[in-house]
Amino acid sequence: MDEAADLLRELAGNRRADESMKAVLRRVRRRLADWKPSRVRDIWYRDPRVKLRAGEIEQLRSLVDRKAETKAAVDELAELRNRISRLETLLERSDPTFHREAIDTLRSQRRALG
Repeated sequence: MDEAADLLRELAGNRRADESMKAVLRRVRRRLADWKPSRVRDIWYRDPRVKLRAGEIEQLRSLVDRKAETKAAVDELAELRNRISRLETLLERSDPTFHREAIDTLRSQRRALG
């Protein structure tokens, strides 16, 4: 039960300042298509009467893993954008006319990354 509640909290992420607890549970519930709202609430609050199925734990683990992978990809993309920007700045400072083609290529790559 503790693991499932922790996984739900990790799946929910940080609560916004203007977000109620009900809204957080609703947001988590949307990610768990076949779960009833009362089941999400009971597991969130660790109701001892609730019995968990192995499939539910596996579903939570896979969703949390997917969320972590997505965050890692976003972080890598941000790091790549930063490196391209730094390289572009270095080339502009050294000799912008000589490196014009490389700078333009870097700018287009950075734009393509978002």
